[in-house]
Amino acid sequence: MNTTVPPVPSAESVYLDHHASTPLEPSVLNAMRPWLERGYGNASNTLHGHGIEARTAIEWARVQVASLINATLGEIIFTSGATEANNMALFGSMDAIERPGVLVISTLEHESVTQPAHQLARRGHTLLRISGDKDGLIDPGDVEAALKNHRVTLLSIIAVQGEIGTINPIPELTRLGHKYGALVHTDAAQAVGKVPVDVEEWEVDYLTIAAHKMYGPKGVGALYKKREAPIEPLLYGAGHEQGLRPGTENVPYLVGFGQACVLAMDDLEQEMRRQRDLRDFLWQTLQEHIPEIRLNGHSERRHPGNLHLSLKDVQSLDLLKALPGYALSVGSACHSANPMENPLIQSLNIPEEYARGSIRIGLGRSNTRQQIEQFAFDFKEAYHKISQV
Repeated sequence: MNTTVPPVPSAESVYLDHHASTPLEPSVLNAMRPWLERGYGNASNTLHGHGIEARTAIEWARVQVASLINATLGEIIFTSGATEANNMALFGSMDAIERPGVLVISTLEHESVTQPAHQLARRGHTLLRISGDKDGLIDPGDVEAALKNHRVTLLSIIAVQGEIGTINPIPELTRLGHKYGALVHTDAAQAVGKVPVDVEEWEVDYLTIAAHKMYGPKGVGALYKKREAPIEPLLYGAGHEQGLRPGTENVPYLVGFGQACVLAMDDLEQEMRRQRDLRDFLWQTLQEHIPEIRLNGHSERRHPGNLHLSLKDVQSLDLLKALPGYALSVGSACHSANPMENPLIQSLNIPEEYARGSIRIGLGRSNTRQQIEQFAFDFKEAYHKISQV
């Protein structure tokens, strides 16, 4: 094995996996470049110009992130990404109480919420899970029932479900949580930069952001924490990020994160409409040519670039192999030997003959009308070829 030559990205394909990660926007890379090339100062050392410049860049990025979600500067805690932010919200809030608490999550959460939740249960806290309905939507009535019957410490409900794209009514759920004395967290990694997010309107206590889901770099994110919300640190060291997240800051990536937020602020509504138009065109075209195709998730309350589809009596991996020029994701069914055991599949009531044929299509800024027209044609051709075998 030659260790002197690093691997390089493979040949380009049409990228339709924007929910997994997004391409780095040129303006983001341009903002990062000076800090990669010559901005090597440590932001913790402000005794000379290099450190002062680095500290200034970080705080400017904090302004940009805070502005996108209508937060204040002291409410933004930079992290290594959404996983750390989710862990910080769950462990940090539950560790802040001096008694066993009650944590309520949904069956729609990312593993960076479900795994910490199970660990908290092993530590003596009570864990309750609320199922989504057939469209992957959390019913406020189900949440209120849990809040009425238990002294809930933290309610954590995902804002936009990462596979099926369903958008949950976070402001309503937050009001219910606060009515019964619970703190409220939402994993908004798939929401921020894709749909409008305003923490003043949502009234959440904690909110998770990931830069690489919104055309920024991987390996950086943030936790919004309302000023008065209790929290304990996960790590201990120097006093970075209000003493909540020690470690030397990744200045170039934080600068890129901030620039990605500026990009989102500049054209969020316009880009939402453009992606929604492409998505609706694709769905209508596929319906015309594949009558038995199934749409999973809410038909209206959904991420503007999301289509989560299921095909009858077809293996999704076979379909992906028949579409080599496209970057796509399989649905939940392929993460398990028995897809009917998957909580998401169960809550959506996807029939078994459809469950193994689930495909997630994630449209984004990089997609054009011409690409989607060609993809619609190639998709139907691939499906008809496989289904006749």
